[in-house]
Amino acid sequence: MPPIDVVCDASVVLKWFHEEGEEEVEPSRALLELHRSRRVALSVLDLTFLEVANVILRALQAKSEHVAIVLDALAEICPQIPVSHAALTEAVKLAERHGLTVYDAAYAAVAAERRAQLATMDRALLDAGLGRRPSDILRNVT
Repeated sequence: MPPIDVVCDASVVLKWFHEEGEEEVEPSRALLELHRSRRVALSVLDLTFLEVANVILRALQAKSEHVAIVLDALAEICPQIPVSHAALTEAVKLAERHGLTVYDAAYAAVAAERRAQLATMDRALLDAGLGRRPSDILRNVT
């Protein structure tokens, strides 16, 4: 059986590296374990690296050396997907329709383009029905 394709946004990826005060840490990390066993094929957008770096540097107040280690680890974990022009165009439409940022809508657009599930903890994406919590995705995998 082929692995389930899952695009993870920064709200899920951050839980792979940080847990204090976060919800859905265990399900987010369980997706990562399923990726390692090839039952799930995880991917992230190229912009995920920017979002993760910014949160770790600014919100978590980590040193740049720590940010670099996290980014290196993320690059080893799963492939980066560039946002195609078609996905960007769709992201703008989704952003307008659902009141999202174009950044967040890009995750939904790329996931739809790939016929993948979007793993997210972003409230706006969840409320719009454009993504699913990691625990909800796990129910269909395990």
